Amino acid sequence: MQTEGEIRTLSRGEVSAAWALEVAGYPAEEAASLAKLEYRQRVAGELFLGHFINGKLVGYICATRSIVDHYTMRCLEDHDPEGTTVCIHSVCVDQAWRHCGIALSLLRHFLEVVACSCPTARRVSLISHQHILPLYAKAGFTMIGPSSVTCGPDTWYECAIDLT
Repeated sequence: MQTEGEIRTLSRGEVSAAWALEVAGYPAEEAASLAKLEYRQRVAGELFLGHFINGKLVGYICATRSIVDHYTMRCLEDHDPEGTTVCIHSVCVDQAWRHCGIALSLLRHFLEVVACSCPTARRVSLISHQHILPLYAKAGFTMIGPSSVTCGPDTWYECAIDLT
């Protein structure tokens, strides 16, 4: 399957396509609302990237910034443009395009964007279920341990990359 495409920031009008991927890819209790994705795109649009193939969104990654060093429930709700921790909220790929390298490509591109557009960022943090941890390790993240975040019935694990 051809996975070459374009990775770029999403426009306001493209957020609904990301939301469709979100609700298809996450259980209902874990999926972000359309309003939450619209907020993240509005306040941190430079951290909302999509992978497009033939003009169709097949995967995306979005994040906001936080003033705390670790991923918390507050990170899910607020964006602090002065924050030194970039908190990834979603890495989501269309079911038909999974296991093709798109998520890893998005993560690597995202880290390059953070390095260029967020010079004061010291860390990129995310939470993951255990079965997805190998993907994040491949992208260079280190698993810190169980997260304090509770969203859905399964345990979340915090992973991070220190940029400094």
